Amino acid sequence: MDNPFKKIIHNEKLPETLKGKVMEDVDFIKLSLDVADLFVIKYPDTLDNIMNIRKKKNK
Repeated sequence: MDNPFKKIIHNEKLPETLKGKVMEDVDFIKLSLDVADLFVIKYPDTLDNIMNIRKKKNK
């Protein structure tokens, strides 16, 4: 299997459409990580804090 990165000419300029597509993909990955962080880490921590505050008030 040939390495496609070896075929890239170092002085060759890539098309702007390709650059835009790569940046959109990177932005989508960042957004996905932020959403996952929100619902997997921050949201459960917030619920836990609310429950602990309610338990303290009931004592």
